[in-house]
Amino acid sequence: MALPVPPIHFRASFRFKLFALFTLLTAIGTILCISLFIITEIRMQRRMVVDRVHLLATHLADSVRLPLYAENRDILKLLAEDSARNPEIHAVAITSQDGTILAELHKPDGPRHEDLISDTVEVRSNPLTTSPEEAITGDSIPQSGSLIGSVHLEHDTIKLARWIRQMIWTSVLLALSFWLTVSLLSYLALRQVTSSFMTLMSGIQIVRKGDYSYRIAVKRDDEPGRAATAVNELAASLQERERENQRLQEELVNTMRLEVQEEKRQIMAKLIQTNRMTSLGLLISSIAHNINTPNGAIKLAAQHLAGSWRDALPILEHVTKEEGDFTLGGLPFGVAQGEIRGASQSILNNAERVERVIQDLRAYNLGERNELSPGVSVNRVVREALTIIRAHGRQGEITIAPALASDLPDITGNQYQLEQVVVNLLLNAIQAMPNNQGSISVRTEFAAETAEVWIIVTDHGEGIPPEIRKHLFEAFFSTRIDKGGSGLGLYISNFIVSEHKGRLTIDSEPGSGTVVAVHLPVAVTGSAT
Repeated sequence: MALPVPPIHFRASFRFKLFALFTLLTAIGTILCISLFIITEIRMQRRMVVDRVHLLATHLADSVRLPLYAENRDILKLLAEDSARNPEIHAVAITSQDGTILAELHKPDGPRHEDLISDTVEVRSNPLTTSPEEAITGDSIPQSGSLIGSVHLEHDTIKLARWIRQMIWTSVLLALSFWLTVSLLSYLALRQVTSSFMTLMSGIQIVRKGDYSYRIAVKRDDEPGRAATAVNELAASLQERERENQRLQEELVNTMRLEVQEEKRQIMAKLIQTNRMTSLGLLISSIAHNINTPNGAIKLAAQHLAGSWRDALPILEHVTKEEGDFTLGGLPFGVAQGEIRGASQSILNNAERVERVIQDLRAYNLGERNELSPGVSVNRVVREALTIIRAHGRQGEITIAPALASDLPDITGNQYQLEQVVVNLLLNAIQAMPNNQGSISVRTEFAAETAEVWIIVTDHGEGIPPEIRKHLFEAFFSTRIDKGGSGLGLYISNFIVSEHKGRLTIDSEPGSGTVVAVHLPVAVTGSAT
């Protein structure tokens, strides 16, 4: 039955990571937008004040033209006082052409000089005669008269500063309110979206700890819901297997009471191994089923695509002859023709390869032995294994240098099983390289004296201590369990090589690297590959 989902620390959950990322991005976007808005508003308001001061100075310059020309200080003083009545005007100065101050007014206790905006406008006399250009064209052309003085105004920014502070506080409060609202809404949305995923992950953690009686509650028929159903079925199967193993263990304990302690330890070790192999077989069956269904759809789609392309190809070639070359998929038709044909064939070939791997998995799970066929090229086995390693990106910055002999005879064997052996040996060599750097060599040789074909994988990694080397071919023995190792690579590889009547040897010293050799007998002599 479904038990309550145990709580997961919120800060370690996937939901928190998404929420933190979205909140951070929202905060950054809000800060950028509000900063841009504040800067733009401040510049615009300050520009308006500057324009206003210039307008007042220009108006005053127009008003004082005649009194300034006559140097009438009384009228100039009255005009200066009239301009100073504006509460934001701090100082007014009217000067003559030679720089003599004819009227000046400063308000007491004014703001500091750096808080003022000043502007000076020249006062020029209007021209009284018609210019030659005006006489010829009949149009009025603006002309600047002679300089008779200047007007200087100083405008304080106290009101502007007060407006800026109020605008900043208002904008910050609005931005904060917007950010909090968006964060709350995003959390509610993420909570709704990730609820099924969180339930699934909590259940998987419980099952992984060994509680096979736990069942995940399925709330919706979506991807996490279907995955939860599959996990529940797997847990039920494991629970049944565990009960059976428990019964066998109890019977075995009653029987082992009559045996010596060493025999009891060996039997218990075999029972534990059988239990783990049973769980592994169940997992292999589940994986094979889940992969085979989409792979069948891929294979069917590839066949349909290849047939459709064959039918469309004559039409496209006719169009090319009639209208000339054209672009298909970003490539000229002549190039795209081969690319599409190769891509569809590659999809079909790889789908068939996946199908064969699934068949091998099922055969291995049922305890069947795959047939050994003559005419297997060991060089081709090594090339395919290298293709698999490179396709999965497992080698990283490690260089794998193949050296394939050109005089190898063919052998009798199973190509796909031998590919798995080479893949396992290369993965072990890659994992042994320090800092994921260095070089690995894989070479093939023919030993005529023993009629054997050799596959030799050499790395310059950490090496293997003697106390570990004697356990290498035991199932589930691994020094990298905490890094994802299963302890089955060399065990399965040794089994496959033994089925081919061959042998697997390991020569290693700590700090000097490792040399692993696969010795395969030659049953059928063929041409070199």
